[in-house]
Amino acid sequence: MNSAGSSAGSTKGARTRLRILDAAARVLREKGYAATRLSDIAEVAGLQTGSLAFHFPAKGQLLDEVVRHGLAVGLSRVREAADSLGPDATPAERVTAAIHAHLDGLDDRNDFAPAIVRTVDQFPPEARYRLRDVHQDYVAYWHGLLEDARLAGAIPADSDTALLTRLILGAMNATLGRNDTGPRERLVTTLQSMLGFSGGT
Repeated sequence: MNSAGSSAGSTKGARTRLRILDAAARVLREKGYAATRLSDIAEVAGLQTGSLAFHFPAKGQLLDEVVRHGLAVGLSRVREAADSLGPDATPAERVTAAIHAHLDGLDDRNDFAPAIVRTVDQFPPEARYRLRDVHQDYVAYWHGLLEDARLAGAIPADSDTALLTRLILGAMNATLGRNDTGPRERLVTTLQSMLGFSGGT
């Protein structure tokens, strides 16, 4: 096959793979880990089960990839939101932008963030162990943002930013699917208060 044909095949394969991941995230979100079946995912993706198995031979492999893809997209979203403020942004402003981006991910029409938040604790221990690196990457980025804010004086100097990272991520994820959290700005202000921001942003 010539290079153009090979490239076209690769692009088609990548599109099919993403379609499978989208379908898997939707089924995982709706049914949970244990009840998710490859046949269900194939139906949502508009594929034969055998075609799906060509890309992902096992359920565990596919659902692992859903988490990896979802967290990678989430990290990219948060990083871009913080970086888009430019070099003159304060650390507190960068944290606030990241908060908005994380909440946007939970509200987004795609199923990845909700699927991960709702079901990752249902994954078998060995799967959670396999996924620890990509999860740690996301947590580490947030920890860096909060540590920068602490060093800049936006967060109290004696704050445990590792603990704050876990608390803020947990608090944001707890808003998933809730309609009683009020306006977005009130929620963001509450999260800033949790962090101990001085003077807001």
